[in-house]
Amino acid sequence: MRERRRRRRERRERRDLLIRRLEAEGKSIRAIGRELECDPKVVRRVLRQRSRPPALPRPSLLDPFRPLIRELVLKKELTGVRVLRDLRAVGYRGSYTILKVYIRSFREKATRRPHLRFETGPGEQGQVDLSPYTVLLGQVPTAVVCFSLVLGFSRWQYIRFVLHAEASAVCHSHVLAFEEAGGVPHEILYDRMKQVVLESYRDGVIFHPLFEALAQHYGFRAVPLAPGYKEGKGKVENGFWYLERSLLAGREFHDLADLNAQAARWLGEEARVRIHRTTQRRPQDLLDEERPHLIALPERRFDAAVREPHLVGDDFCVAYSNHRYSVPPRYAGHQAWVRVLEGQLEIEVGGEAVAVHWVQPGRFGRHILPEHEAEFRATSTSRHVLAEKFLGLGSAAEVFIEGLREAHRGAAGYHMSRILALAGRVGVPRVAEALRHASRYGAFSYQAVDRIVAAKPPAAPPPTVTATASVPTAVATYLKGAGSHQRSLADYQRFVDTIEIAPPTPAATLPEAPHGDRGERPPAGVPAPPEPAPRRPKP
Repeated sequence: MRERRRRRRERRERRDLLIRRLEAEGKSIRAIGRELECDPKVVRRVLRQRSRPPALPRPSLLDPFRPLIRELVLKKELTGVRVLRDLRAVGYRGSYTILKVYIRSFREKATRRPHLRFETGPGEQGQVDLSPYTVLLGQVPTAVVCFSLVLGFSRWQYIRFVLHAEASAVCHSHVLAFEEAGGVPHEILYDRMKQVVLESYRDGVIFHPLFEALAQHYGFRAVPLAPGYKEGKGKVENGFWYLERSLLAGREFHDLADLNAQAARWLGEEARVRIHRTTQRRPQDLLDEERPHLIALPERRFDAAVREPHLVGDDFCVAYSNHRYSVPPRYAGHQAWVRVLEGQLEIEVGGEAVAVHWVQPGRFGRHILPEHEAEFRATSTSRHVLAEKFLGLGSAAEVFIEGLREAHRGAAGYHMSRILALAGRVGVPRVAEALRHASRYGAFSYQAVDRIVAAKPPAAPPPTVTATASVPTAVATYLKGAGSHQRSLADYQRFVDTIEIAPPTPAATLPEAPHGDRGERPPAGVPAPPEPAPRRPKP
């Protein structure tokens, strides 16, 4: 159509040139019409245009937006549809046709290599490819890889972005694409990417083991194309061209999840519901016709994750790729399976997932989840961990723990663990009071604290006052010894040595009593005792 218009314009320009040349030779309008076999009115109109002043250009609705249009097309490389969408947002009210004509006037035309087009029946063929991009994730330029699958008959497309295009991520993207399409094409075309083809020979290729297991699980035939023959899968290649100009160009994303969410929304609201230029149908409508011809999905989903057996160490961690990742401490020494998929590391023990981590970069790191560390501290018998928990019993615990270490050395952890268990049974206030009492008498042991707690029952409400008060019965229990746990005499001697005995105060000198006897004067206000009766003389 464009070529036809060009030829018509060239014929018109040659005719006008001949008309002006014959008119310059002195021929009349009718003579020129007869010679050129055209209407005299056409000759008259051409001659009038020569004498008419050039017309001023008419104002266009594009005039205020021309600088913005050139920026969007030349710098951001947006398509005409995207440019129209952005111009509508800033007040453009013109049509898409004049915008398209203006863009063609300055956009560079790409050169294409000729190739043979082909079409396939419903369910026969799909095409898969990967394409790297650099997008803004959280205002940081980030390298991502786009996985794309296109069904040949309907042009239905599935895309998904990943950070690392390892074989497990590519196979997992296949699984998600098959599930969203509702089936599997009988044949899928690939180039010789390393996630699919490990080695190429003249008579065949060696597929990646994980990809080969995927193809066998779903029953499709993988067809690797010749190196450099990208035209063989032009349907998926053109999909990338449409994707990067309609979705990615000029946009920012919060993170990878936001990128995939916007891609899914773009597929559902634009890519799959537009009128395709080749089929003149919507891809979503054609998929409904193609789905009955696809291979049905198997009952069991293919697991594309990498699985490795590992032993949980004494530090309740599993080693993977020069890092150690924690599990709950109760699984120390158990056999575990590490499952890695798209940067997520899942640890299974006994068929149950017990921990989930993100694979960390670098080397020689140790990654402990907070809940695993809390469980370790709650159940650990380590003296350092016990000491931290023991100091939570109050101010008396600091003095008591020093006495425990001095008196029992390596067995101090045993006494601390038993006292902590006792605090869990009877309460922290009673144990804290027992620690103060035991520290006062130098009784640094669990048995002493237990006896003090047993002798001092929890405080009860004050009893009612009665005429006759009963004698306390706990005094004897508190004062009596504990059999084999009775302390040695050396402990009592050390206790006595710490007591400071004050020297006696000298008594005041009193006046001599009568008859040379010395006595003490009674205090003021106290009557003097009666004098003793005189002794009778002996007979």
